[in-house]
Amino acid sequence: MNDRQDRNMNVVMFVLGIPLGILLAIWTLWITVTAFIGGQAPFFFIDFDGFSLIRGMLWLIIIDPIVLTVAYWIFMLIMFPIGALAAAIGGRSDRDSDH
Repeated sequence: MNDRQDRNMNVVMFVLGIPLGILLAIWTLWITVTAFIGGQAPFFFIDFDGFSLIRGMLWLIIIDPIVLTVAYWIFMLIMFPIGALAAAIGGRSDRDSDH
């Protein structure tokens, strides 16, 4: 890759990737806290009743790895095409400027 493609991909990662990653991390933390203290889990239509250490630990050990894996897949499904598009735009503009 050349400099312009790298710069475009870095901009995409900073502008879109970091906020999206933070959003997914906050969402996962929110679900985990809800599993411990009770309440309505966000985007999981599950209503937990009151505080439960056992339920929270089971959620943390069993469900959280699954949720994090799915969140990672969602992140990559969003970031790969956008990153590839940014690299292609950078490569195209370099090719056009060489003529």
